[in-house]
Amino acid sequence: MTNREAILRLSINTGDTLAITSLHRNNADVIRGAVTRYFGEGPVAEKAEGLLMQRMANQARSYQQQENPDVWFANCANQECDRMRNEAIHDRANSE
Repeated sequence: MTNREAILRLSINTGDTLAITSLHRNNADVIRGAVTRYFGEGPVAEKAEGLLMQRMANQARSYQQQENPDVWFANCANQECDRMRNEAIHDRANSE
């Protein structure tokens, strides 16, 4: 399944596990790069990767068909990782 097909399927059903798996497989390097950049490596990064994929599924409705799906995915992955890191910082600051 191509990125475009997977994103379009997720725009209809964010729980489409085949589409999520396809996006993960097609974009493993992009995902790993974004997660490593924002979370490093280890258990936190592994947890972030799973959460990132669900957030990407939730963002699929923002995809416009005229967009390049690979560019959209990379940009969205970086935005979501940045958002997750900021949420973690905020949560940590509020718990202290």
